[in-house]
Amino acid sequence: MRRLAALALALTLAACGGDDGDDAPRPVDFGGDRPVGLQVPTDFDPGREYPLLIVLHGYGASGGIQQGYFRLGDAATARQRLILAPEGTLDPGGRQFWNAGPTCCDFGGVGVDDVGYLGGLIDDVRAAYPVARVELIGHSNGAFMAYRLACERADVVAAIAGLAGHATTLPCTPSAPVSVLHLHGDADETVPYETGTFNGVTSPGAVDSITGWATRNGCTGALAASGMKNVDGGQPGAEAIATAAGGCPTGGAAELWTIPGGTHIPPIDPGFPELVLGWFDANARP
Repeated sequence: MRRLAALALALTLAACGGDDGDDAPRPVDFGGDRPVGLQVPTDFDPGREYPLLIVLHGYGASGGIQQGYFRLGDAATARQRLILAPEGTLDPGGRQFWNAGPTCCDFGGVGVDDVGYLGGLIDDVRAAYPVARVELIGHSNGAFMAYRLACERADVVAAIAGLAGHATTLPCTPSAPVSVLHLHGDADETVPYETGTFNGVTSPGAVDSITGWATRNGCTGALAASGMKNVDGGQPGAEAIATAAGGCPTGGAAELWTIPGGTHIPPIDPGFPELVLGWFDANARP
């Protein structure tokens, strides 16, 4: 994959008003030796809780590039999100990655603990801000990482959306249901839609990834058609075929949106941010 130039995040917190006395300065920089700025609504109210949305970039990309690709800015602001777009670690080839397990994408054997790093970010933000729930959205390597965090930090992760990734091949016994939205183009030649060997490891494709999570969540029904969605801006109208598992518990939805002819990096439709954030609002664990 072509190396993408890194973008630096420079985010600041607007002044907070209010008469409840909880107007002390709050940190906006987290992450220690991998710093990341927290994006906070300009009308932040310390008296209410906000969903924390974490954007996980693909292999060789960056937090800023990924947030721009998903076109999240305006919709996330309108839907009152706290946003983190953290950076992975540089591999020996100079590309940023997340260590999401044997499948992807610690190709240089760096061995970084990204579950620990991202879990620490979540814990630190929750200690400093009124966080209602934690949502993850990732592309490619970032989707793999979102799946791993859903397994290992289900105590705080309420919902994930992953585009063009696979569920982890590591043992997965989440401590609570996690709503999972899997998006995948069936013509993806980088991370295949079908189950098969990926980077030398047998990896679950789109259908097996989401049915595995339906089972973990305790859903009792098979995948069934649930409508059409507009994800790929390069195709006219609502092109993605949505299927959802039936009989899922509250906060444990499992859905697959298949993009016919969709590639590994489909052009994101302008309406997608509102669509996915609305899905989080409707399905994330309370």
